Amino acid sequence: MGKNLASLLLGLMLATDAIAQIAISVVDVPSRGFLQRFLHVAPPAPVAVIIAIPGGTGVLGIADDGSMTTGQCGPIVRNRQAFAERGYALALVDKTSDGSIYNPSDVQEVVRYVQGRHNVPVWISGGSNSTEIVADMANFLPPQDPVGLIFFSPGLVDASVTSQIKRPTFIIVHPNDLSARGGQLYAALTSAPAKDLVSLSGGTDSGCGNHLFAGQDTAFINAVAGFVSTHNSSFVPPRALAVEYYNTSLDHYFLTHVSGEIAILDAGVAIKGWTRTGQSFHVFTTSPAGGSPVCRFYIPPVKGDSHFYGRGAAECAATALANPTFVNEDPRFFHVVLPSDGACPGGTIPVYRVFSNRPDANHRYMTNRTLRNEMTVKGWLPEGDGADLVVMCAPVS
Repeated sequence: MGKNLASLLLGLMLATDAIAQIAISVVDVPSRGFLQRFLHVAPPAPVAVIIAIPGGTGVLGIADDGSMTTGQCGPIVRNRQAFAERGYALALVDKTSDGSIYNPSDVQEVVRYVQGRHNVPVWISGGSNSTEIVADMANFLPPQDPVGLIFFSPGLVDASVTSQIKRPTFIIVHPNDLSARGGQLYAALTSAPAKDLVSLSGGTDSGCGNHLFAGQDTAFINAVAGFVSTHNSSFVPPRALAVEYYNTSLDHYFLTHVSGEIAILDAGVAIKGWTRTGQSFHVFTTSPAGGSPVCRFYIPPVKGDSHFYGRGAAECAATALANPTFVNEDPRFFHVVLPSDGACPGGTIPVYRVFSNRPDANHRYMTNRTLRNEMTVKGWLPEGDGADLVVMCAPVS
């Protein structure tokens, strides 16, 4: 077999494997007492999620098997496989079980679902009749949510709405589509931190027509992916490396991401006896989407002379109530994502916690399951959710 042919076959095998790993499922999330249906297209480890809200009737007619009765002309809907192969997850939004469309509360439930699954930036897209709901979502969602907007062939939106949009926004139009209002929308985005207007000429006006970029699939995908990849990083919350230390005489572990504390412990002058274990993991220093603050309590000498890291407001409040002598040094020492039944969303890894179960209370935090199991053999008690007892989820890097 020639070298070039072997390389071609290998490339085809890898491409086929990547396509096979794309998971497609029909999801119904509760909203307002009804169900919001959408088609979820998920490649492994997506870089972003595109939520597509259809124009036209606002209905895709998604059946239980994932087939659709309408809406196939939408440029994101019809190119969902190509977007997924580029590393984008998609949520193609249909009507709700009560027949409603374009309800912000329903779309918010879709956003929450994909954020919980993937923990990556979300881009809400739409055009024509769905222009207004996309613009409304920019202001309806919490401002800290990592959400951007994609408009294609947009209609008119009230300036009082667009002037308040403070999210990266991409607009794509066809110069022969006289119904699109891309220029007006672009001009009205006076508060957007980043915006771009792209005009794609060419294609054909037959079939789905210029309004939906018929014959321009590759150019459309490249334009959207280019803007998203450029501005995706603006949503990534800052991170820091949390370093673990061990004190042999105390048999205590300590974790910190604070550079000043790390410098003092490494120097071993002002505070002696602590050495690095070689274990560490990254933490968020500000809250990501769906994040949870981690409080740091100081446990006084009579109960351990150590620190405890509570995962979220509920555990922190319960810890303070049960231990009034504990000192809450920082209610937001760092941030993580909480697991769902012990499972961490994409882009994060499990963090395990064990308790010494001694009068001198001490906890240890780690991402290595084998190390956690070794600690339990020594008598430390594992704490967390699900079968794997995961206590929190930390960013991959």
